[in-house]
Amino acid sequence: MDKLLFKRIIFGLLTILIVSYIVYLFANSNFAKAVETEEAVSCDVSDIIHSEAFIVRDESYVENSDIGVLSYNVNDGDNVKTGENIADIYNNESDAVSRQQIKKINSQISELKTLSDNYYKDSVGLDTINTQIGNNIYSIISNVNQGKLDDASDNCNSLLMTICERQLTTGSVKNFKAKINELQRKKSKLESNCSDKIGSVSAQKAGYFISQTDGYEKSVSFDNIDKLSLSKFRKLKKKKTPQNVVGKIVTNPEWYIACEVSADDTVMLAKLLNSEATIYVSMPSVTTEKIPAAIYSINQRTKQSKAVLVLGCDYMNSFLADARKEHIEITTISYSGLKVSKRAIHEDYVTREKTNKKGKTVKQKKKVQGVYVLHGSELIFKEISIAYSASDYVLCNPSPNEGVLFSGKTIELYDQVVIKGDNLYDGKVIT
Repeated sequence: MDKLLFKRIIFGLLTILIVSYIVYLFANSNFAKAVETEEAVSCDVSDIIHSEAFIVRDESYVENSDIGVLSYNVNDGDNVKTGENIADIYNNESDAVSRQQIKKINSQISELKTLSDNYYKDSVGLDTINTQIGNNIYSIISNVNQGKLDDASDNCNSLLMTICERQLTTGSVKNFKAKINELQRKKSKLESNCSDKIGSVSAQKAGYFISQTDGYEKSVSFDNIDKLSLSKFRKLKKKKTPQNVVGKIVTNPEWYIACEVSADDTVMLAKLLNSEATIYVSMPSVTTEKIPAAIYSINQRTKQSKAVLVLGCDYMNSFLADARKEHIEITTISYSGLKVSKRAIHEDYVTREKTNKKGKTVKQKKKVQGVYVLHGSELIFKEISIAYSASDYVLCNPSPNEGVLFSGKTIELYDQVVIKGDNLYDGKVIT
């Protein structure tokens, strides 16, 4: 055999080996079939029920037969005692408005006198006062955005007094005698042009006062709320309010939210009822706060029918005091975990070591549900414990209780979870 032929044979064999190796790389690596990954991130979700609600309170009318203009001395949602003066009665609206202005002036005079009498120049630092001013401004903006106008008004008064204190600290004013005298003159002028009250209205019972009535006060029996049927709930109507009614008092601190729910919702709600769990209610048109509540009763005719859900509450403020028929969102159960696409879930085998009765360490193998995680250039199969399942993703518990996982190991925050790829297996090298 001549040398030329020998070289050709060697070259051909080498070519076949190189081509075979390239084919092997294509078949056994992910060079041609790259995987697509998604980062496992922390996520919170909640089961929410949307419904139209009716608020039920233990309400008693406040009545007044005297003729005149009312000027209320308490705000909606304020707690009043039996016999407490709720409102004063004046001959006309002008007198009522003037008396309200006088009350505000008296309050301002009192605050300025207290500030002047109790102020010591070195008692509070300027930095502290500036911080208080900033906090008051933030509170005003926050309360206005949340619709808490009464709280915002209180913040404005506090801001005004803090600015006055700053003036004393910086020496821009020595005292507030001139301002107090000005307020006194304004007060005297108002008093000279208005008459005294001609009567007053007192609370017949103790409780939360509400100045407005809506005709629904007697629509539902407070004591028999657990017997409210779906048919009666759908037919709730206003009743005529007596002409001499000038407000109402909620005599019981507990109140109820009644709403219609589906048969499917009652299954989950029944479990919460037995566990006495606290749930939260949102009333977007009333307040941004989440109201804590407990399931009081589920009034359902059959297991397949819709029901009236009754929630018990004991939290009250001026906004909730006026609420009656509202759209609500009920947050029943909240879940937290690592969000993983359902496309990433597979079944594969995991192993663990266990000591048997003879004291020997043996390996056990089991097929479980899990995901493939790209660790460097290698795929690792990790078992998962699903805490919540949605239509296209699941939340996996990063720290499940002992014994839940066969292998004892699961995915971690920021793992690169494979959501697309072919021929996936534990230990596969991705190049």
